Amino acid sequence: MNKKIYYISGAITTLAFLILALFVKIDFTHGPFPFDRPIQTWAFHLQSSSGLTYFFSHMTNIFGDKGGIIVAVLLALVLYLLFKQKEATIWFAATVVLSLALNTVIKVIIGRERPDIHRLAAFANEAGKSFPSGHSIFATIIFGSIFFICLGKLKNRSSKILLGILCIILIALVMFSRIFVGVHYPSDTIGGLFEGISILLLTYPTYIKYQEKSKKTN
Repeated sequence: MNKKIYYISGAITTLAFLILALFVKIDFTHGPFPFDRPIQTWAFHLQSSSGLTYFFSHMTNIFGDKGGIIVAVLLALVLYLLFKQKEATIWFAATVVLSLALNTVIKVIIGRERPDIHRLAAFANEAGKSFPSGHSIFATIIFGSIFFICLGKLKNRSSKILLGILCIILIALVMFSRIFVGVHYPSDTIGGLFEGISILLLTYPTYIKYQEKSKKTN
């Protein structure tokens, strides 16, 4: 494994996140980027579909504060008890905790207000700051870690590609769910995506290192 590729890629996504965060902090703490509004308007028009409203409302709740904790704990238990993946469990848990801590601090530093238009009634009182989207970070960590953990175990290239595509689709659905219900700008979800990817890429080589060391010991 070429660790430099992951570190360089992680540095690039971190830089992209920092640039986006800087622009938000300087000029967009109380409003959208120019590209945010058309996507928000499109999402608002989709709210007329009861089926989409039901789907995205539940999608966003699954990866919320309570639902997200349940998902994370269940995944950690499956990794540790069912698949006996000690190193994977530790890495997954560490990335979840790190992402939650970073997101909390960054939200306070940036201080971006949430959108005040096109909200679904069930999410009218959504609290907290807007940038970056915690749901987007969490979904990236969840599905990204699943992809990386399975990467070394899948021998078939097509299986890896299919898993990667599935993970990307699921992350994108969670990201869009936050725009759909009206509590985040698209740029918030992109920021969350960049932050989540950065955490995964910069910590993945360490996970592989200890996994290889564990194999040699056993």
